[in-house]
Amino acid sequence: MRFQFPILLSFIMFILVLQYAIRKARHKNDNADKRFWAREAEANNVRRKSLDDVEYVAIDFDKLPTDVLTDDEVVSDCIKALHELSEEKIINLTGLTNTDLKLKYGVANLTYLSACDDRFTILIQNLQKWTDRLWEKGLKEPAVQIMEYEVSIGSDAPSVYRRLASYYNKRGEKQRISELVQKVEAMNLLTTKSLITDLKEYLKEPSELTGKPL
Repeated sequence: MRFQFPILLSFIMFILVLQYAIRKARHKNDNADKRFWAREAEANNVRRKSLDDVEYVAIDFDKLPTDVLTDDEVVSDCIKALHELSEEKIINLTGLTNTDLKLKYGVANLTYLSACDDRFTILIQNLQKWTDRLWEKGLKEPAVQIMEYEVSIGSDAPSVYRRLASYYNKRGEKQRISELVQKVEAMNLLTTKSLITDLKEYLKEPSELTGKPL
């Protein structure tokens, strides 16, 4: 019996601590929900605002290797898709929710902005497909050219930054990896923390590396 009381007491303490943690988490979630719906209600009452400060993405074909592997069907399809997109309005709204957009530009502009953002997604998808095809064919320099263009327009594709970091690392271009880190730090991505951690691995000296090659 002597040993049962401390065990029972420890068990009771564990249950009490667990219940407290659950109540705290539930309270936190309830508050977050209230803040979200209050913000959403406010956003739904915002009238149309000016789009003068919106930065449109204009596809710069001079920065892309449009003269490489042009007889390849995948490459030619990607280039064709980009030319079609270049006739449309494109906006990179990475990191902004619909609520953010309604608050900033008004409910009436949401459909237009969402369509422009969808085109940015299609743009990135085609650039990624084009890059992958060139990389697969061993044409790394033009593939890197495309990826660097993606970074310049704010691509949110983590694979672009990881592949570029690996490429720069092999060439001993640590400064360019640091620039990638700075670029990601300025973006509001769901993967920002893990991506920065991965990129910073390439900035370490070989003796400091703890994980397997990225």
